[in-house]
Amino acid sequence: MAGHGAKCYHFGVRRSAAPLHAALLRWYRRAKRDLPWRRDPTPYRVWVSEIMLQQTTVAAVTPKYEAFLRRFPDPAALAAAPEEDVLSHWAGLGYYSRARNLHRAAAAIMTEHGGRIPADFDAILSLPGVGRYTAGAVLSIALGKPYPVVDGNVIRVLSRLLGMPGRTGDPAFVRTIWSEAEKILSREKPGDWNQALMELGATLCSPRAPSCDACPLTGHCVAFQKNLQSAFPEPNTPRQSVRVRWTCLWIEKNRQVLLWRRSSKERLLKNLWGFPEAERLRATNGAPIAHVDHSITCHRLSVELRTGVLRNGAPLPREAHWVPRRELPQRLVSSLWRKLLRFV
Repeated sequence: MAGHGAKCYHFGVRRSAAPLHAALLRWYRRAKRDLPWRRDPTPYRVWVSEIMLQQTTVAAVTPKYEAFLRRFPDPAALAAAPEEDVLSHWAGLGYYSRARNLHRAAAAIMTEHGGRIPADFDAILSLPGVGRYTAGAVLSIALGKPYPVVDGNVIRVLSRLLGMPGRTGDPAFVRTIWSEAEKILSREKPGDWNQALMELGATLCSPRAPSCDACPLTGHCVAFQKNLQSAFPEPNTPRQSVRVRWTCLWIEKNRQVLLWRRSSKERLLKNLWGFPEAERLRATNGAPIAHVDHSITCHRLSVELRTGVLRNGAPLPREAHWVPRRELPQRLVSSLWRKLLRFV
């Protein structure tokens, strides 16, 4: 494999990138998907969309994004909202630390930046939950500033286009891709260029069986010319699945249900409300209500929900709280608990 990528195609060194820019941007204007965050790309709207889209599909984000913006139309509304309200509107997207960071960043925007998302790279990078990718996306797409973005799609596109071998899980390889993305960036239309690269990876330059016959860059693509599309980038070593089994309890009294506030030290679902695991309470397990399977990163959960009765005189741990049944949809934001809620 090393021999295949020995000669990387460095635009700007071997020839101008202008024809490449023209071909991809022409395709993007014609073929780009109509996505809600593209219709009015303000810094706030782009920022929210990019945080939501981290490790989450466009199909899952689109309806959540529009509802989120209706409730939190600007940083002021987001900063002023209770965290539980923010998490409730994030429900179903997973990776809830993203929502908490978004909430914390909104507060910082209000107190440190006069309610406006900063237009300076280092300043926006200092916000909670904002990394190099998100900072570059907001500044290039919303403000037209010449910063590259590199996500999984861009890594795949540039690895094939430039004939660069490497694994997406290898930090050194990713740093090299960032360097190449900087060199190849369109300074005239950085936002469209970044979105075009991501769009190409999402729609045509797929991990397996890419649609090279419809790709606007085949005349420039090293992998296509060498018939090595499947070799770039190299596959990562798959993570081994971790199987987890939980028995959780539905304990109800006077239209209130016992919930458990998970701590920051939990392996899964940190800082979120959930049904209590049976082993954490002095309770008697009753009849089964439901069983669901659920995946969180590499964890494969098998969760059974049973009725339960607290033993007489058993003290409640401080993590356990009685919550009105009508509030369960607002408290139980994880898709796992929402699957189980359908059965009670």
